[in-house]
Amino acid sequence: MNLKLALGSVAALMTVNTAYAADAIVIAEPEPVEYVRVCDAFGAGFFYIPGTETCLRFDGYVRMQIGARGGSDYDLGNYEGDYAEGWRFTTRARLNVDTRSETELGTLRGFIRIQADATSNADAAYGMDQAMVQLGGFYVGYTDSAFAAPWGLPGISRFGILHTDDGGQYASQQRQQIGYAFNGGNGLFGSLTLEDDVLGGEGYMPDVVGVIGVSQGWGGAWAKVGYDESAEEFGLVGGAQYNIPSLPGSSIRLGVFYASGVNMYALDMPVSGGGSSDQGTVEWSVAASYLHKLNAQWSATVGGQYFEEFSGDNAYLLQAAVIWVPVTNFEVRLEGMYANEENLLNGEDDDTWSGLLRFTRYF
Repeated sequence: MNLKLALGSVAALMTVNTAYAADAIVIAEPEPVEYVRVCDAFGAGFFYIPGTETCLRFDGYVRMQIGARGGSDYDLGNYEGDYAEGWRFTTRARLNVDTRSETELGTLRGFIRIQADATSNADAAYGMDQAMVQLGGFYVGYTDSAFAAPWGLPGISRFGILHTDDGGQYASQQRQQIGYAFNGGNGLFGSLTLEDDVLGGEGYMPDVVGVIGVSQGWGGAWAKVGYDESAEEFGLVGGAQYNIPSLPGSSIRLGVFYASGVNMYALDMPVSGGGSSDQGTVEWSVAASYLHKLNAQWSATVGGQYFEEFSGDNAYLLQAAVIWVPVTNFEVRLEGMYANEENLLNGEDDDTWSGLLRFTRYF
């Protein structure tokens, strides 16, 4: 009887141990891994944020620049500190964050630009340089004025007439804005933008900018008008670009500017600047530029701009650059500028010059 009981106990223990052993080797199915998927709906560099249908892209650049400037005013000792004669070293870091997704109302986009410029031997503070929200053609946020670089429109209409990085004079500024942009299938484009004038004039009335143009294989043409509600004056710019068929990548640009009076959309004179009165504000200006693409690595550009001031002075500006791209996404740029301005008050001409050597790594 005792033997039977002992054998039964052993059998029971073996059964329990087998059950525990079976439980121990049961392995749960692993969660499926969702790898990053390429999103090619909005161009190169986008990928889907895992678990969503939102596409994300990071891009930007890091650049280091060696610059210098001088001229008649510098010879007189009118500049100090950052504006004194001598070498200037500047390093910039820029990061763009671009998110997009398709909706029944069009593309929903969010864009952020974070940037810092180190102009001395000290750490530079990062800040929000641009931030925009767009749904279909409707957009809101903070970016370049539509008079200088209209948001959401082809690059041909953005920035100045000259092909150089500086771009000549074109009323460059950044503003809070609300607008609508359209891009037609035949190359037609345009926008209407309300820009914040920081409670200038009538507190609830913004400045208004309108843009219209066409961009096609041969080049393009565009016109912009900006109305300064505070000054009750306006600025106009018209431009055109012709892409030379026999020289791929080469083009000619022409432009004209006009201002009805002193306002935010009028150009400053290239030497005296400070367009807060008739002295220093440009009534009209013409510009022309040529970009020659030598090959995949080398290109060069030269351009000029003429200015007529409200007070009667005139001026001209010349800019030129040589660009070398030894490998993809790395650019070396040598650029220079010279400006000469008539001064009727003292009967003499004032001039200024500047130059830069820049190394940029794009990503």
